Amino acid sequence: MPAPDVKLLENAFNEFSRASDSIISYYGILESRIRQLTKEVEEKNAELEKAGDYLNNILDSLPVGVVVLDRKSVIFQNKNAARLTTGGIVPHLNVNGEKIGEIKNSKGYFRWKKERLTNGFEGKEVIVIEDVTEVEKMKERSERDERLRAMGEMAARIAHEIKNPLGSMELFLSMIQGNRLKTKEKKYVDYVLFGLKTIDRIINNILSYTRPKTLVLKEEKLFKIVSDTLDFMSVSIMGRAIEVEFNASYREPSLFDPDLVKLVIMNLISNAIDAVNEKGTIRIEVREEGNYVLLVVSDNGVGMSEDVRRNIFNPFFTMKDKGVGLGLYIVYNIVQAHGGFIEAESAEGSGSSFFMYIPKDRQ
Repeated sequence: MPAPDVKLLENAFNEFSRASDSIISYYGILESRIRQLTKEVEEKNAELEKAGDYLNNILDSLPVGVVVLDRKSVIFQNKNAARLTTGGIVPHLNVNGEKIGEIKNSKGYFRWKKERLTNGFEGKEVIVIEDVTEVEKMKERSERDERLRAMGEMAARIAHEIKNPLGSMELFLSMIQGNRLKTKEKKYVDYVLFGLKTIDRIINNILSYTRPKTLVLKEEKLFKIVSDTLDFMSVSIMGRAIEVEFNASYREPSLFDPDLVKLVIMNLISNAIDAVNEKGTIRIEVREEGNYVLLVVSDNGVGMSEDVRRNIFNPFFTMKDKGVGLGLYIVYNIVQAHGGFIEAESAEGSGSSFFMYIPKDRQ
């Protein structure tokens, strides 16, 4: 073989040897890298498995049920969901596309909320189910206790409200029985009858605490009703250093239910008596105010805070030791039933004023 060919073949063999050594070297590096990657993948898989176990542990420890739905099929649920859904809750969660709801069955009371998954999980939904059975039972017990407490306080309120007219009736009847009355016996008999009607009205309204029944409208003079009521309540004022000032600039008749309006007046005056306690002044005025007859009952008693003033007409709101706060609520309903309205002005330590507006005519 000629020398040049030998040299060329030798060079080619050397290049092949170097290439083979390079391939072997790169293979070793690649093999080492594959082993490293395999180790890293195994470690990542172990971490993912650990993270999955951790996530599952968290999901299973949640106090709520978590369900993942693929359309109507359950593809995941935690332990709590498995317990809660044994009663067949899941079929009720896909009705009319609702995203929130409540379910009550033999197993308890449940609330649920649903959201759609995104980012590659389209078509799937996650539902959170909460067992609120104990919460509802506690709420029911609390409401029952509140009703029973209110009933007890209402009984005390009824006794308190009835005490004043009963005291007046007892006084008037004893005067009649002792023959100490002559020409005015008819008047005091009327007061006793009015007291009986008042008691009947108080019981009916306090027990129902609803809007008054159909009004019995009559043409009456409001100032005369106020005067008669003051006479009737004189027993409650007697023995106290309370001064009552009454001024009536409007003396025309108007249309209203005299019995119900008497109940309003008695309530407002009773509150004024309580506000001034044993000593003070109560001012009562009847005047015309546009299309209304206005009754103003003012006192220089303890007054009310702004928060109390805003809430005094709410049912069951009271600042008194006895009672459930139905008196002014009934007053409010009576005035509204007449197509009128009532307002209160007050400041702590500066007394209170109540303004009752009754239409002069019914349209």
